[in-house]
Amino acid sequence: MPTPYEFSTEAELVQRLGDTNTVNAARTFFAQQSPNIAHVVKTGVAGNTFRAFRNLPVRPSVAFRTWATNYIEKTFNSLSTISDGPSYAQYVHDATNSLCSEWLRVTHSDMGYGRGAKLFNLVLKKFACLSSLSENQRLTLIDLQHIPLDSYTIIGLRAIAPRLAIPKGATMKFVETPAQYAEFQAIIREIAKKAGVPPIYYDVLAWDMGH
Repeated sequence: MPTPYEFSTEAELVQRLGDTNTVNAARTFFAQQSPNIAHVVKTGVAGNTFRAFRNLPVRPSVAFRTWATNYIEKTFNSLSTISDGPSYAQYVHDATNSLCSEWLRVTHSDMGYGRGAKLFNLVLKKFACLSSLSENQRLTLIDLQHIPLDSYTIIGLRAIAPRLAIPKGATMKFVETPAQYAEFQAIIREIAKKAGVPPIYYDVLAWDMGH
């Protein structure tokens, strides 16, 4: 796996976010079409992501995909009509808590808030590719999306946001609480605003373009 890139200054990150290469990469990603929710869930989280979960009584990919498919189908109407940041943040928070609870029940192990939010945000990133969404719904959701916080998106901010106290080698487990998660999202959203792009473009830059 490539080494996570640490942006040296906020100005560098702002420039890279607004760069034509990043914008084109994001547009290419969101131009993909997913025919149904099951496809969104399966393609949203790559199989190697589940290697972080070992020695469980069930296959982690099956446990997660079963929960995620059911949760999005159940909440589809509310998710597809969200139009403001606070409502979207509450949706992600509620879903993460639901996932952590179900994960404990099924696997008898602790998912952790940061890991749960990261996995679900990967699915939500792909959800904007659902073919049944209108173009207005798609654009709204892309703008509202949160960043999946993993080693690439976390370490990328290490020099830019010292108040986050990001250690070398930080992974998705570094994010432990809703408040910590919210601070990361707020910092990234503010930087993306300066670049004039949706915050999710940071994930495209840090993850998609780095692999």
